[in-house]
Amino acid sequence: MKQKYIIVALAMLLFSGCSDFLEPDIRSSESTDGFYATSTGFESLTNAAYSSLRDMYNMQPLLFSAGTDIYGDGKSQGVIMNHYTALRATEGIIQTFYQNCYRGIQLANSVIAYGETTAESSVRKQYIDEARFIRAWYYFQLVQQFGEVALNTQMFDYAEMSHERTDIGTIYSFIIDEFTYLISGNSSLLDRSASGVGRANKRAAAFFLAKAYLTRAWLNGQGYESLEDNIAQSSDFTNAATYALQAINSEVPSLSIEDAFDFAKESNDEIFWSVQFDFSAVEDPSGDGSYQQAQFGAYLGGSENARNKAIDGNLSPFLRLHQLYDKGDGRYEQTFMQEFHTWYFDYYTNPTTSPIKIYYAPAWASDDDIAAWQADDPYGLKANTLISKTIANGGIAPSNGAPETYFNRRNMDFGVPCIKKFDDYSETSLSNRSSTCSMHDVVVARLGEAYLIAAEAYVMSGQPDKAANMITALRSRPGTIKTGFETVMTVSADDMTIDFILDERAREMAGEYVRWTDLKRTHKLVEYVTTFNEDGISEADLKGDDGNYKFLRPIPQTAIDRNQADVNQNPGY
Repeated sequence: MKQKYIIVALAMLLFSGCSDFLEPDIRSSESTDGFYATSTGFESLTNAAYSSLRDMYNMQPLLFSAGTDIYGDGKSQGVIMNHYTALRATEGIIQTFYQNCYRGIQLANSVIAYGETTAESSVRKQYIDEARFIRAWYYFQLVQQFGEVALNTQMFDYAEMSHERTDIGTIYSFIIDEFTYLISGNSSLLDRSASGVGRANKRAAAFFLAKAYLTRAWLNGQGYESLEDNIAQSSDFTNAATYALQAINSEVPSLSIEDAFDFAKESNDEIFWSVQFDFSAVEDPSGDGSYQQAQFGAYLGGSENARNKAIDGNLSPFLRLHQLYDKGDGRYEQTFMQEFHTWYFDYYTNPTTSPIKIYYAPAWASDDDIAAWQADDPYGLKANTLISKTIANGGIAPSNGAPETYFNRRNMDFGVPCIKKFDDYSETSLSNRSSTCSMHDVVVARLGEAYLIAAEAYVMSGQPDKAANMITALRSRPGTIKTGFETVMTVSADDMTIDFILDERAREMAGEYVRWTDLKRTHKLVEYVTTFNEDGISEADLKGDDGNYKFLRPIPQTAIDRNQADVNQNPGY
């Protein structure tokens, strides 16, 4: 008989204790064989696989966003993930990420294994395919960050201590084959219209199939030296565009960025799939929620200002991100909290009565633009507003007399605007607003990015006219082009370069967890970080003692030490 805790073998694999998200489902008087053979037990195991996804976004944003061209140190200085020289195989954030991925994979493998013996039900095959989706998604995260990793597709109910790393080509083939099956007529995944945004569905599977093809297409032996094999296939960019269009399904974005990410509208037409957070589903709301709200802005005064949003100061947007938005691009004001009222959340709860304390003018703002903003004051909230420019020189900021540069201001309380699009302004959350965690779902697959995937694939396959059409359609979302600026926001085939696509991804997806993998995928990591990172990262910083670039994350040292297989560390570490 199998052990009661199927996670025992997983703990040996990951070299850490198991998470407690299975505890409510464990029956002390019943074996796992008996419990998971029932429809109730099988459903609980499937739910546990979904619950594991929350661990990826609780205190884990640095792996996706740090050390790039648009985010860096805020009030917190010397954040290890922002500075490559200090990055080691013992870094806890990397170890936790690695462990969480394999914990989720083992849960998915368990759903698949028990799905063959559990009681028949209307959802048995659906849950098996949802687990296959989750498993493929986890492997896509791992291969992008670490390259070669152990590819395990079986449920371990014993302590397996030897795990060979699998070559990158085999891992990508596995991911692509899984998502190809999941979008097929043989799959039991639901369509998005039936599944909602919280369950794996065929629309999301098409999205990740497109992104997997796009990522593999860049692995062409150029820019990565010996770190990754030349595994790209000639049809990869074409396939990426094809499946991105399948995910798009002829839909044009119908919601503004503000509405697409609105906490009150978390199941909307923009979203294909999101990781769900809810007060009723977490043990500790102050520590188990999403961390996305607490990133990407200036520190807001600490505990003495608990009525403001909690920001940890690890990832402040650089001036470059502000400067990427042209005048007339409505996504800027929908993304950043430009109008800071007496308290941060007054923007949502008291917008017509709370005075505006700070106005963060956009990078392109002239004195006339600022004067026009001040004159538009129907509620009389702007009489004492402090005007803060986000340009590099000049402007007034809450800086206590420090030199007026953007670099200095992002290290100061209230110095630069926060990204607001992930704000959880619910009454329950506001009562606990001193916490960095929120219950805002994390969107991981959406319509806007599908357009960007298609555009990138078209650029790289020599079809810039089609790429321009995708960007034009994306920019047709409500609120993107402000009246009178249609010409400024128009794009043509001549504009379509990979640099333009990366800039557009920054504008459209500010604060979403994609920037590090975007730069790595497109072979732009060294160029962009050394050119644009405001914290002074040099090319030498991006190299390890062995002379290799740190294009991959280090395999956690504990995983190497305790693995009985012969596992080499990634180059650069």
